[in-house]
Amino acid sequence: MRGGNVEEVRGERDAARALLRLSTGFAALVAISGALIVLGALVRAHHAGLACPDWPLCFGEFVPRMDLRVAFEWSHRVLAGSVALLYVGLALTSWRQPGLRRSTRRLIVLGALLLGVQILLGAFTVWELLAAWTVTAHLVAGNGFALVVLLIALSLRESARPPAGRRPPTRAARGLLLIGALLLLLQLVLGGLVSSRYAGLACPEWPTCNGGLWFPSWAGNVGLQLLHRSGGYALALVLAAAALACRHAARLRALTAAIAGTTFLQVGAGVANVLWGLPAEITALHSALACALVLALAAANREALLASRATPSGAPPGEPC
Repeated sequence: MRGGNVEEVRGERDAARALLRLSTGFAALVAISGALIVLGALVRAHHAGLACPDWPLCFGEFVPRMDLRVAFEWSHRVLAGSVALLYVGLALTSWRQPGLRRSTRRLIVLGALLLGVQILLGAFTVWELLAAWTVTAHLVAGNGFALVVLLIALSLRESARPPAGRRPPTRAARGLLLIGALLLLLQLVLGGLVSSRYAGLACPEWPTCNGGLWFPSWAGNVGLQLLHRSGGYALALVLAAAALACRHAARLRALTAAIAGTTFLQVGAGVANVLWGLPAEITALHSALACALVLALAAANREALLASRATPSGAPPGEPC
């Protein structure tokens, strides 16, 4: 009997180690996916989106003759292919793990669907000659894929090491985090449209727009730029309020403070893009910070949701985070 218990405990430990290794693999894939998003921004900044005018090959070759623009676009495709292969390998390995949560399986399926959509959008971006809808959808889907991969990594880690001591956030904190997530999604869409419609310098000055005017027009590229600016200000205020609402949190305090700080850095990068004329380095930083915000805010909303679900019945509502 004792021998059976020892074997059972050993089996549970081995299973937990396997889940932790897989969690680390998915976390690494999150970082690679973020790098892919930044590389995509550099492709855009160097006007290299059609440097390879066909897809999936480049000038009909797997390895074409290189110049700077072709190298950016080709390396973006190679890295995207590597992400796809890594995801498939990790997903299949995870699927075979005994005791894998049903929720984790659903996330793995969702990630596979997003990966397929992202690949198709990459093709359409070339076939449709960088149409605004393809560029914007490609950006949103890429961030969505990275987000789902992060959720898989967190789910696997918690399957191996269940957290303890979660306290429910206040309704105000949950509401602010949710509003922040919705605003961030809107900002991603607006940012993609600003980039794809070449509206980054529609307002070539800051904090005013054209000729010292704050809001000269809400039409066309000027209106698009002003909407993106206004959304950034609103997002910064909402996420600062969320950090304040969670200042007493054990598991959310540091994360929401980092989110608020990153948001203000992101606004600063947007201002620098305007004042310095869209340099490639600041454009890449702007995309990197946006991706970091997507991931961190998703993790914060996940934690707030799980903590709320873990609240024991009869607990007093509205206690601090």
